[in-house]
Amino acid sequence: MRLRSTLMTVAAVALVCTLPVAPAQADGVQTLTGPATGDASVYLTYVDCTDLFAPGTAPASRLNLGPFDAPMGRRSLGLVPGGPGSASGPVVFFDSLASADPSFSVASTGGSTGTSYVVVVTPDTPPGAAWLATTTLSVPSGGWTQVSPAQLAYDWTLIDLASHAALQPGGTATTGEFAATHGDGQGLVVTGFGCNGGAFNLDAVSGDGSTFDFEGVALDTSVSVSREQAVAGESVTITGRVTDPNARTTGDPLVLESRTPGGAWRADDAPVLVGPDGVARVDVPVTETTEFRWHRPESQYADEGWSGAVTVTVADALEPVAATEK
Repeated sequence: MRLRSTLMTVAAVALVCTLPVAPAQADGVQTLTGPATGDASVYLTYVDCTDLFAPGTAPASRLNLGPFDAPMGRRSLGLVPGGPGSASGPVVFFDSLASADPSFSVASTGGSTGTSYVVVVTPDTPPGAAWLATTTLSVPSGGWTQVSPAQLAYDWTLIDLASHAALQPGGTATTGEFAATHGDGQGLVVTGFGCNGGAFNLDAVSGDGSTFDFEGVALDTSVSVSREQAVAGESVTITGRVTDPNARTTGDPLVLESRTPGGAWRADDAPVLVGPDGVARVDVPVTETTEFRWHRPESQYADEGWSGAVTVTVADALEPVAATEK
């Protein structure tokens, strides 16, 4: 795919700052727990809102419940711009301008403005040139909006690839209309929001045969005790740790639950916050044999979960041995 490689090299000037990358994955619906798609043909990036070849400013990313009812699953990817003037969203490479139909859903509690660019080489494109299309767009507040770049009307300009200088205007047309006039070709489309500086969310990103659904991180919660046997009235230290799939401590607050063996679980009233080392600790006096476990409440970026249970056995104080009659 020499032409695609050329386009990717040219686009790298504008798309050099992409959001994190992950190992490649197969086509179909894929569940993501962060901004990395692992797909060389569909990934998230950020660009300047008025000039594809100008540097943009990276956003911060986070997983959110909703907002509103997420298009896929329960969560979506929240993006917080570093300031106005940059757009963040998916870039999709395509082999056919005529049939390219990428899409994604966007939501913003305050509304968001964005931009979309198309770069393509058609049969009538002179050597060393490409067609660049631009358009602006916006989404209202209050819900999710599906964005389909193939349905947008773009202003087209033939540009010199080396200098990015405009060579001739190409009129206004959708991608399908432009392909019908100039012939089909390979290229890319990048569409993003956040130009007004407001936070927004993305979900259900589709392109090149793949659809990406942003969901929660799978976390593991563990429990340990300072001693597994105690005398009635002694205190036992219960510790808890939450780790992500990379074994990194996340520091999530935990709620201690306890029960007598075979009984119902009882939860403490308040969550236990972690210390500087990311570990939750609490001293508990025990008067009888008790099972303990940690409950990890649901958060924006992860479902609720529980640790395994650990038992602290309490033995009665030893009774003096009675003298036997002779």
